[in-house]
Amino acid sequence: MLSFKNLLRRKVRTALTILGVAVGVAAVVVFSAFGEGMANGFGAVGSSADADLLVSQKDAVMIIVGAIDEEVGAEIAAMRGVAEVSGAVVGILQLPESPYFLVSGEDPRSFGMRRYQIIAGRPISAKREVMLGRKSAESLKKRVGDKFRINDISYHVVGIYETGSSFEDNGAVIHLADAQRAFDKRRQVSYFKLKLRDPRDREEVRRAIESRWPTLAVTASGEATAQDELLDIYRAMGWVIGLFAILVGGLGMMNAQLMSVFERTREIGVLRAMGWRRRRVMRLILGEALLLALVGGGLGLLLSVATIALLSRSAALGGFLSGAVEPIGYIQALVIASVLGLVGGGYPAWRAARLAPVEAMRAESGASVRWGPVTRMLAPVMRGPALRNLLRRPTRSMMTMVGLGVGVGLIVALAGISEGSRRAITRLLAAGQADLLAEQAGASDAMFSAIDERIAEQLRAHPEVKSVSRLIFGTSAVPGLPFFLVYGVDPREHYLAHYRVSEGRTIQRPGEMILGRMAANSLEKGVGDQLRVSGQSFTIVGIFETGLAYEDAGAVVPLKDAQRLFGKPRQVSFLGITLHHPERAAEIARMLEERYPQLMVARTADLAQRMQDFATMDAIFGALMALMMLVGGIVIMNVMLMSVYERTQEIGVLRAVGWRAGRVLRMILAEAFALSILSAAAGVLIGIGINYLVHLEPNFGVMLNAAYAPADVARVLAMALGLGLAGGLLPALRAVRLRPVEALHYE
Repeated sequence: MLSFKNLLRRKVRTALTILGVAVGVAAVVVFSAFGEGMANGFGAVGSSADADLLVSQKDAVMIIVGAIDEEVGAEIAAMRGVAEVSGAVVGILQLPESPYFLVSGEDPRSFGMRRYQIIAGRPISAKREVMLGRKSAESLKKRVGDKFRINDISYHVVGIYETGSSFEDNGAVIHLADAQRAFDKRRQVSYFKLKLRDPRDREEVRRAIESRWPTLAVTASGEATAQDELLDIYRAMGWVIGLFAILVGGLGMMNAQLMSVFERTREIGVLRAMGWRRRRVMRLILGEALLLALVGGGLGLLLSVATIALLSRSAALGGFLSGAVEPIGYIQALVIASVLGLVGGGYPAWRAARLAPVEAMRAESGASVRWGPVTRMLAPVMRGPALRNLLRRPTRSMMTMVGLGVGVGLIVALAGISEGSRRAITRLLAAGQADLLAEQAGASDAMFSAIDERIAEQLRAHPEVKSVSRLIFGTSAVPGLPFFLVYGVDPREHYLAHYRVSEGRTIQRPGEMILGRMAANSLEKGVGDQLRVSGQSFTIVGIFETGLAYEDAGAVVPLKDAQRLFGKPRQVSFLGITLHHPERAAEIARMLEERYPQLMVARTADLAQRMQDFATMDAIFGALMALMMLVGGIVIMNVMLMSVYERTQEIGVLRAVGWRAGRVLRMILAEAFALSILSAAAGVLIGIGINYLVHLEPNFGVMLNAAYAPADVARVLAMALGLGLAGGLLPALRAVRLRPVEALHYE
């Protein structure tokens, strides 16, 4: 009861602290739900309660990028013990409303159609028909009988379905033949689902298939697949981002509790003089912190449920959110809130318990200010009045800067990784000395880009084009490297000259491979060794070094081998176009896009800016900056309100000696701006430090070389100024409204 009464003494401060904790807890729940939703969504692709086995391409990073010849399904169906075989093609499309829209191609006669529970209309039965998931139909405002366009082809909506998987319910289902055409998988499927005559024959059938087709993997429902490691990263990603937000809120709560101890110094001294032991004082302060955290955690849960419900209605994000928080989410939020209360109240409680009764009773209201050695060292440098005012409470100011700096640091780190990746991709694609680069228009990810080789031949005949290079880009998994980048290049084309071979020779014929130096060191492979990738064996004929981690951690194989490896017969990922007149590159790019609407053509330096991969990353930055503005603004507002409370008499004196309201307003805002800018500076250092640690990660850290663009620095500065304005405005207005006489009488 005493803890509750103490919290009500400063209602505004208590409310802001609770709100900061609530936003942090909500961020953890929402981001973890998003990461879990991504993992569950991709993991659900190919699963079926009616299937006994799933056959997919071996070592494929994700099932949806695999490719298996359709004839294999007929041969499997003829095997002993197999009752039915259902093949499916799965692809990701970029729609105006959603950058990641799942489209599945199914044979209407196969048992795989049983997965889709029709709630309106009927199942597909012919080509050019489409079933929409319930959530995609709602978000796209489509009904049975409407038209729906996929890759500029019109389909007739014949049904609405549900599967229970949010990712699939935000997608669509079309005829298998239509999907093969739409995703350029002629006579291929992404995977097969098998129904056995007797489920007890599962192991026997599995061994028979894997023995006959070494490039295939056979798993039962719930078993680990090659994509599980990637899905675990998705799950962890949401938690990491959310924890940064709650850490900022937790440090803000610690600040509030410290201020509570400062202003109650005399009261604590009286309690100690009356016989309260240090342990009892610590329990009092910890109880207040724990109460704040639990109330904030409960509010955060409600906020997270509302946020997830709102985002689930979005066509862009709904596929990755289930629309409800699992029971484990409630438990995790409460545990996080409790730990936050204990950690946030630990230092203030320890500080309160250390107060000597006599000294505490002599202290003025708000406690006396003591400058430590670090503060005295900074004092000559921090000469401005706003900076010197921050030194009045050095611990509070330092904790605020560190707390906000952690949040800013996350944004700086992600921005650095994104910019570094953008530059690396640009350098990689420009390696063939191309003036223009082409990617499949509407590809939601570079991994899904597929361009018909015949377009390369047509481009070579264009009067403005000097030469065309073809490039396959794909990711596989090999023992020791979970993310192994493979590039397919035609040995006769100029692009291959980019890979400078330091040992051995370059590729000349099928089945050969040159290995990047980083990959060779990690895998302990050399010239003459064999390396199996997705079930295919390659002879290493050379080791290359380009200076680009994206390439030096991968391998280069002949184009035809890469097409077979990634299931892209007669297809490539990118086209490098060299022009007779490079100065006209922008004009010719527009001309080629008009002539070939299936292509996105851009100057080499501009393609990365237009790729959906980086557009998605920029959207994530925007969301994180908005979250940081909210949490950071609450923290700064709380700190500045505390500053105004404890300086009420001082402000009264300033008003009495002639300071006008505008001058007081500027003073408080200047302190808030100074605090936010110092926090941003700390965040830049923290972000650079995070990227340095990430770079040390042995598996893929070498590929995450950070770079920092002026635009990113400007965004961080703008965010810092926004934090100062958002956090300082209310306290400044409160200070201006103080009447001199009342302020002078304030205790």
